[in-house]
Amino acid sequence: MKGVYDFCKNYHAKNIMKIIVIGGGAAGMMFSTQYKKANPEDEVILFEKSSYVAWAGCPTPYFIADELKKSDVLHGTPEDFINRGINVKIHHEVTEINFENKTVTVKGDDINGIIFYDKLVIAVGAKSFVPNIAGYSNNLENVFTLSHAEHAFKIKDFLTENKSRLKNAIVVGAGFIGLEMAESFRKNGLNVTLIEKANQIFPNVSENLKKRIYKEVENNDVILKLNSEVMEIISDNNLAKSVKLNTGELLDFDIALFSIGITPNIDFLPQELKTDSGKIIVNDKFETNIKDVYAIGDCIFNKYYKTGRNLYTPFGDVANKHGIFLAKHLSGKNVSWKGVIRSFATSFYDVKLAQTGLSLEEALELGYNADVVSMKAMYKNSGFEDSVPASAEIIYDKDKKTVLGGAMVGKEAVAQFVDQMAIVIALETPIEKFIEIDFAYSPTNASVWNPLLVTYRKVIK
Repeated sequence: MKGVYDFCKNYHAKNIMKIIVIGGGAAGMMFSTQYKKANPEDEVILFEKSSYVAWAGCPTPYFIADELKKSDVLHGTPEDFINRGINVKIHHEVTEINFENKTVTVKGDDINGIIFYDKLVIAVGAKSFVPNIAGYSNNLENVFTLSHAEHAFKIKDFLTENKSRLKNAIVVGAGFIGLEMAESFRKNGLNVTLIEKANQIFPNVSENLKKRIYKEVENNDVILKLNSEVMEIISDNNLAKSVKLNTGELLDFDIALFSIGITPNIDFLPQELKTDSGKIIVNDKFETNIKDVYAIGDCIFNKYYKTGRNLYTPFGDVANKHGIFLAKHLSGKNVSWKGVIRSFATSFYDVKLAQTGLSLEEALELGYNADVVSMKAMYKNSGFEDSVPASAEIIYDKDKKTVLGGAMVGKEAVAQFVDQMAIVIALETPIEKFIEIDFAYSPTNASVWNPLLVTYRKVIK
């Protein structure tokens, strides 16, 4: 181990920066590639405890449903990034960090011992959260979580190897992944029951917009049980057989996915690192409270840029942006991360949902004099037989006449419409300026009245 430590020290004599990155997900890989591109002489060594780097979480339900390939889930091999000059070490786990000495302790195939760093980037991501449920064990062969590419491959292998005997699936948690995995299991030929503890899905989305999702769930023969909580898992020889709900109901199943939520992988980090509710606190430069230590990706709290409040947004696109911004900052660029608006999109079969910014309830709670504009949004002229309107809502500040949030549910182009809303929110564009925006129009693929123009007509008198 002494040789490795001395090797690291020699960089100082050559004025070469030594950066250690913990975690090979979206944030860690994006930072590493962007920093190395800008600073080819510096050393970037990345430790990833799994077999994979550059995995994408969002596509995994569609990979499991055989709609995407493995290459759509993994955006590069360790060798790909090694060829770019990044010293990628898979099957290496950082077990301890000494902030005072600026060292990490590593356990792995090639390196076992203490490594020195100049800068440390924590990009450890998050893991699935499973509450304390009687009978739950990581050893259950047919009970899964989904927060990593490895989990997706295990689920897919289990489905393939046991295809002839699998009939019933349960999904616990009706969030993004839960809903998408319910669809995936249905496409694998399984009967699916979706179990949700709350009395609704997507609590920040209005009931008016969620009606279409509930209907789509029903139309595709997924049983949705709201106000239902798993109290116990009943198993035999590490094979789960059924769950007992808080209602006393017993549900038999052959495969189960728990998608209740995720929590950052920070259990091993020293207590000196400032956290809040299990998330690392950073400033607009991704600096932690420890000198030369940075954190990015799903392990940190973001700020909602209009309010400054902490907001947890474990999305792949956000993690990629973290990596880009931090690489620029450590390359000497004057940049700062202003936070997120919380834009997202999801779908269930033919129905797509997207949202950005504040809901009406959130805006009112934060003290805004807010109101909502509701409308039908058309993707093409309503005279076409296949023209199906979307439902949209735009939340606005009645005093400043600016947009605070928006949401839409429909069958196509939902995310694109909501992206337009996100832009005007970020730029704080006055609603009175919307009439000046030159939107594209064609009877076959666009409406004369874009949702933002409808907002203008209803708000500006």
